[in-house]
Amino acid sequence: MKVVIIRTPFIHPVNHLSSITAVPDIGTAYVNGALRKAGHDSSIVDGTGEGINRRIVLKNTNLALGGIPVSEIVAKIPKDVQVIGMQSMHSNRWIYDSFILKKIFEQFPNVKVFLGGEHVSACSSYILKMFPQITACVIGEGEETIIELLDAIETGRDFKTIEGIAFMREGQIIETPRRRRRSNLTDLARPSWEGVPLKNYLDNHCGVNSLSRRAIPMVATRGCPYSCTFCTVPNMWESKWFARPVEDVVSEIRDYVVRYGVDHIDFVDLTLVINKRWMNEFCDALIREKLGVTWAIPIGTRTESLDVNLLKKMKKAGLTRVLYSAESGDDETLDRIKKALDIKHFNKIVYETSRLGIVVKIALIFGFPGQTLGEVFSTFKLLNRLAFLGARDVVCLSFIPYPKTELFDQLKIDYDYNSLDNNIRLNNDIPQMQSWSEHFGNRELKFFVVSFTLYFYALQGMLRPWRMVGGFYRVFIKRKPLTNFESIIFNMFRKKKITLEVEDIGY
Repeated sequence: MKVVIIRTPFIHPVNHLSSITAVPDIGTAYVNGALRKAGHDSSIVDGTGEGINRRIVLKNTNLALGGIPVSEIVAKIPKDVQVIGMQSMHSNRWIYDSFILKKIFEQFPNVKVFLGGEHVSACSSYILKMFPQITACVIGEGEETIIELLDAIETGRDFKTIEGIAFMREGQIIETPRRRRRSNLTDLARPSWEGVPLKNYLDNHCGVNSLSRRAIPMVATRGCPYSCTFCTVPNMWESKWFARPVEDVVSEIRDYVVRYGVDHIDFVDLTLVINKRWMNEFCDALIREKLGVTWAIPIGTRTESLDVNLLKKMKKAGLTRVLYSAESGDDETLDRIKKALDIKHFNKIVYETSRLGIVVKIALIFGFPGQTLGEVFSTFKLLNRLAFLGARDVVCLSFIPYPKTELFDQLKIDYDYNSLDNNIRLNNDIPQMQSWSEHFGNRELKFFVVSFTLYFYALQGMLRPWRMVGGFYRVFIKRKPLTNFESIIFNMFRKKKITLEVEDIGY
């Protein structure tokens, strides 16, 4: 069948500053790869990649999209398409994703339309009530499910027999049993970038803080065995972790180097370092291959399986940056959010990682329900300690109750994802930050986020002034920023004057 998968533009507040711009989307590439492996004529329309440097303000809102507008997205869909799949990954994007979907149904009223992604997995009932003409919503991992759905269309098989979907029938929403996650990743179809303007991403150095590099995202493992209450993994994907064969991961890297001139890999796994033996074998293989690539773990990983010897090998294999997600420096907060973290071991790993010259970034979250000022102060003390131990970057975020998380259910949140007011926010959108703690309000939350961040960089500058000199050299002379802070400065100075377009979506 002729299939088109749509990767939608990203949405952000007009004045939102971030060093993360646009990266190729690995999720749609995996689904595309599965479809093509199964013999379907499948390609991607990348609403973000087709407009890397375009910013379009949504009229009467404080929001802007990065990418091409809906008119251009729909125009890129071939007239003879039989199936349209659309990604709706982040809930804050639904305000525009739903507008795209509306236009798709206007232009292609008789085409089968499937939706997938994290927002769809969390909010399928909400979406189907809004768009009952959707053929089906794919819940969870989509590669096997979408193949079965297309087979059902061709053979007349009842959708009720397909696990991991939700659909509307005779005015009733039907949700089939949860699909068991794929544990054997040996014959997993490689991501297919067919239709994606990879050259736009690579030439514009669009990576996850990997500026001035020809970076591409990869996934070497799937899942996370932990059950943090603020995370979607336990309820949406199951708390299980699986790894791809080492040789397959290294072969994919080699292919990117040869075909696209890639020199850096961003591993966007939920948590890459779980199995110490697997990571040792992976590093050994990279060292043997001598591919000349660096790599980073920018989304976050656990520290429990790390030790000095493994870190040394990871460094030798090309690791340059890693994000460690502490979330909090207080044991009571950590227990409450079910974050199984040994702070003493965490501190040791931060020190050893930094000592090896690997850039360490720390993620901290404020505004959890029940979080007291004393618990915030404990996190502030951890922040001081981490600066002394050598961490180079910190990102202070506000807690956001994401759909289908344990805390979301406890707080009984009722978002309206098409509203400008009662909608989900970004966790680093400072003007819109909301405290869910009973012990301090929004103003205090914003103070913690801003002042702790500035304090950390000031303290680090005093403790290690040579880093400031090195950062200046990398940003303004070498033009290859390494840390998150350097990337923000680099973006500010290299930023081209962008003419903001305007689109009216009816608000």
